[in-house]
Amino acid sequence: MKKGLFLGLVAASLMAGPVRADTTASASHEVLERVVMLSRHGVRSPTKGLAELRRLSDQDWPAWPVDRGILTPHGADAIRQLGLYLGAQYRRRGLLAADSCPAENSIFVWGDSGDQRTRASAQALAEGLAPGCGLKAHGLAPDSPDVLFDAASGGACPMDADEATKAVIAANGGDIATVPASVAPALAALVQVVAPKACAPGATPASACFATGPAKVVDKGGEVKVDGPLARGAMLAESIFLEYVQGMPADQVGWGRAGTPQALAAILPVHDYQADLTRRTPYIASHNGALLARQIVAGVTGGAVAAPLAPPLAPVPAGARLISILGHDTNLSNVAGLLGLDWTLPGQPDKTAPDTTLAFEVSRDTATGKRYVRVALYYQTLEDLRQAAALTPAHPAGKVDLSLPACGGDRCTVEDFATLVRKAVPAACWR
Repeated sequence: MKKGLFLGLVAASLMAGPVRADTTASASHEVLERVVMLSRHGVRSPTKGLAELRRLSDQDWPAWPVDRGILTPHGADAIRQLGLYLGAQYRRRGLLAADSCPAENSIFVWGDSGDQRTRASAQALAEGLAPGCGLKAHGLAPDSPDVLFDAASGGACPMDADEATKAVIAANGGDIATVPASVAPALAALVQVVAPKACAPGATPASACFATGPAKVVDKGGEVKVDGPLARGAMLAESIFLEYVQGMPADQVGWGRAGTPQALAAILPVHDYQADLTRRTPYIASHNGALLARQIVAGVTGGAVAAPLAPPLAPVPAGARLISILGHDTNLSNVAGLLGLDWTLPGQPDKTAPDTTLAFEVSRDTATGKRYVRVALYYQTLEDLRQAAALTPAHPAGKVDLSLPACGGDRCTVEDFATLVRKAVPAACWR
């Protein structure tokens, strides 16, 4: 690609927008050497069909422009915008060449082959990271399972169903049927959005209300899930959230009852709580996130991944400086639970919203020669996702710097990071 065209595309990605502080500057005595990113896919349609959603609600749901669980064109645009922003940031910070397309294999993008939304999101992100350069995302054969993203049910780090059940029940206060007091107001608000008639006092049959009925932990092929009111509520809240970030008219989002950021913030705690319960609980996170944790360590330490590690790890080439792994919100939660990471996102009520990206940034201290890992989380606000807004230095992506509790601060040496991750992963799953 011609240098002038590349610079023109980068400049276009940096057009001015609303003013917000840019907090991405690194310490002046440190040189950024490598970044490993783990991202959720972009905005998709609900994974449940409209008929199934209708059985849990009072009204028909709006149609989507794609089949269920598919990345939308709007979703591709939004994640491409994040890629443009991150690529520009890492060029500015010296990780990537500033005035040309990246050297071969210096950027490596790997998407979960099992779903269209992850494959397509990986490609859209790649296009944003190196605009106009023809960068291609990698992955296994389309629609084939990639155990990297599903270590437990994929057999690479199987869980004991009884132990997983005990862990989830304990995390919910000892009774899986209990709706915690911290979540009850959000569930009540969701009832008024989704099924105020079916869930009204005295309505019959009582079973028509999604917020009633028994709850239980179930083993679905090695993946532990919870069935019950909170699980159904989490899925419904996420489906309404997706309507908003897809850009549907406000009077269609939750039938006009959830078409504001305030209304969404009132119902999303149901989704966030259920996600934390079934994905961040340490026993589950350490198993489901085992391979991704190994992948991150391999990337942070700079080793090429070759047989016998690949597969199940992604075959990252030697010399890759920016490694992007594109998966699901489940993967973000698993890795967060495994490492003890937690966050809230200003302007974004969904903790693992589409495009949200964990970045493990490796810098070398030029004075001492030591290399450190810092963890940053990049995301788009609710409105930026809804508009697929351009992200620029004047209107940057959201960024939260995360502490690493096991290191006692905001950074670890590379060696300490590798050690703490290995301790967090079950010994049988590190092989």
